[in-house]
Amino acid sequence: MSISVSVLKGEQEIVSEAVLADTFFNRLFGLLPLKVLDENKGIILKPCKQIHTFHMKYSIDAVFLSEDNVIVHIEQKIAPNKVSKYVKSAKCVLEAGGGTAERCRLSVGDRLELKELREQGTA
Repeated sequence: MSISVSVLKGEQEIVSEAVLADTFFNRLFGLLPLKVLDENKGIILKPCKQIHTFHMKYSIDAVFLSEDNVIVHIEQKIAPNKVSKYVKSAKCVLEAGGGTAERCRLSVGDRLELKELREQGTA
């Protein structure tokens, strides 16, 4: 079972639904199965200090977060078949559609909130 979260900066929603990928295989495949990434979707890779975009069909933003979800590094519009910088202080990475960081005015030092979403069909 996958856990989904919304990602917020204060009251501003950054991503309405991000899958929390905290197992080896979920992190390994990440966004690869998606041919298109909706503007309001993403994935959080945990633990993670570096990402790649091999075999992807679209660019992404990678937002590297500390243990307390403070942004420590941002890479914007990473093209397919690239490798990000290794960010030693990162504990997890939010991958979202290319342009998300700019559109949402994310900056190093901003604190994000991960809010668990209820499963559909449960009370």
